[in-house]
Amino acid sequence: REEKQKLALEAARELAGKLAKASCTITAKTSDKEKLYGSVTNADIADSLKGQGFTIDKAQILLDNPIKELGVFDVKIRLHNEVEAGVRVWVVEE
Repeated sequence: REEKQKLALEAARELAGKLAKASCTITAKTSDKEKLYGSVTNADIADSLKGQGFTIDKAQILLDNPIKELGVFDVKIRLHNEVEAGVRVWVVEE
């Protein structure tokens, strides 16, 4: 069991290194060139990362509130109890 946990921790650290170099761009409709009609959620970010080959569950994405405006956001992802990674999310006008 200990060896299995050690391997999972190493895999999480390796994935964190790859995610640190990644970013995702999400397009959204806006109402007044700044505010979004809807919002960008954990699921949207997970789908964008999936398109780049990362398998991240939306529950792993630590987003306090959905993103409701255009801009660049640093989002934390919990890959393991001891490992968190950051990914840059660009929300741009559709």
